[in-house]
Amino acid sequence: MYNKSYYKYFLYNFFVFLFVYIIYASFKWAELKSSLKPKSIIFSDTKILDLKIYKKIIDDLFKQNISNVNTKDISQLIENHPYVLAARVSNHYPNRILIEIIEREPVAILKVDPLLMIDGDGIILPDLENYINYNIPFLTNFNFHETSYNNGKKISSDKVIDCLDWLKKIKKNYSYLYENLSELKITSSDEIELILFDHPTYIYLGLDKINYRLEILKKFEETIKPNKISDYTYLDLRYKNQIVVKEKHSWIL
Repeated sequence: MYNKSYYKYFLYNFFVFLFVYIIYASFKWAELKSSLKPKSIIFSDTKILDLKIYKKIIDDLFKQNISNVNTKDISQLIENHPYVLAARVSNHYPNRILIEIIEREPVAILKVDPLLMIDGDGIILPDLENYINYNIPFLTNFNFHETSYNNGKKISSDKVIDCLDWLKKIKKNYSYLYENLSELKITSSDEIELILFDHPTYIYLGLDKINYRLEILKKFEETIKPNKISDYTYLDLRYKNQIVVKEKHSWIL
């Protein structure tokens, strides 16, 4: 009696173990089978550069043994590109890799030789024959002592960085002005001049209190609607408590 009970107990546990093992082995086989399949690479949408440029970066990596490629390797390769601010790479079961890219956005073109496209942080972006794609202002009349510029590195001029900060604020808070801005110019006395595409219109901001004067300019434009600041030949904000403007005749407001 004892032997029969023991035998049944043994068979029961054996089949339970076998059943669990088969399930475990099936999952492992599915994982192995999936790992042997070519991985599908999916990129998030980009608006600055064509996806082909980023895909080309990782082509060589995926020519190697796919099982040795990890998300960290891909992320590092992508983030080495000057136009990439950050990248997130994640595995999606069973055999997909998702690459999400945050790009650096050009804010201005520095008019030196050669021309330099830069983002809001002052990072120099390489010329990929894409200058024509951007309706962004030129920064002109900046004097540099640097003999070389490195793509992906921050420009060393404090004056350029200050101007980029102003441009970022204009773009965020005064989009009409930024979208119509052809040039931001530094005069020989280090004063700021803005030149609009239309007519053109010149805006003299002076040497200091630039943010304050931009706010005054914005409020002034709100008071002259439906007219625009581009309807004037120039607007001079360098005087305290007044704006000097010129249309067909000059007058002081």
